[in-house]
Amino acid sequence: MHLQHRTRFARKPAGFTLVELLVVIAIVGVLMALVMPAVQMAREAGRRTACGNNLRQLGLALQQFHDARGQFPPGRGGPAPTVFSPQAYLLPYVEQGGLHGQLDLKSAPTNLTIAGVSYSGATNAAAAAQAVPILQCPSDSASGRVQGSTFGGTNYVACVGSGTVGNGTLVRADGVFYLMSRVRFADLRDGSSHTAACSERTLGAGLYILELGNGVDVSIGSCGSRGTGGWYSQRSAKWILGNYGNTLYNHFYAPNALEWDCMNQAQQKGFMAARSNHPGGVQLLCCDGSTRFVADAINLAIWRGLATRSGGEACGSD
Repeated sequence: MHLQHRTRFARKPAGFTLVELLVVIAIVGVLMALVMPAVQMAREAGRRTACGNNLRQLGLALQQFHDARGQFPPGRGGPAPTVFSPQAYLLPYVEQGGLHGQLDLKSAPTNLTIAGVSYSGATNAAAAAQAVPILQCPSDSASGRVQGSTFGGTNYVACVGSGTVGNGTLVRADGVFYLMSRVRFADLRDGSSHTAACSERTLGAGLYILELGNGVDVSIGSCGSRGTGGWYSQRSAKWILGNYGNTLYNHFYAPNALEWDCMNQAQQKGFMAARSNHPGGVQLLCCDGSTRFVADAINLAIWRGLATRSGGEACGSD
């Protein structure tokens, strides 16, 4: 009896030792380090697919608008003060007829000043404040609104052209969407599948836009100097307003360029890049409704050619 009692109390205690526990924690940490990047990649792949679907819906809307009107919507409406964006004109074709019905297309889209004359956007304020789901890229954490803004924003912007005409002017540009443009399918001489319609842009955050000072014209020199203007942090804050600061871009720079974007004070001239939160490139919508993922490293001459109505380049992915 005495020996049995001693044997019972001499057994090894149950549970992990400190060393064993540390080994388990280290193994779990290694497994998490291996698995998490794959999980993040899978999630981003899903977001990128959803983003492409949004662009395809906009592509269908562009074709339906053209069927109804015989032309694509203008990049910047007119005459003043009716400077609405392409996104505003497309609302009825993306199941946003109710929101479109709230717009007064004979008034200013927002409070603005054109050629020294101020216009009130009060009649469109309620509509402009609404975030539109189809204009939001799932990879952008801003969720359709620039921080601090009362307006609904857009991650999808319309292509003015190459940006090489008149230093990125909105007047008679070489793309599809510009000031009071009335471009038709027949004007796309190289075919609709070879002409860029829309791409992406991040909301607010990231590289700010250099807004040049009063009277300073857009050029490579003025845009390369910080001292020629101030930083505009409301990138793409207003889906309703047709200008470079909000709804338009060009192909002067490559996608996700290291250079900061640049525009004049009127936001009607500029070098404005396509930008996204997708690793390695941006989504591009062509005028035939097809979408491509275009790498940041695309040849700049090809990228600019895609933006024109008659450049001759195919709408490719690299």
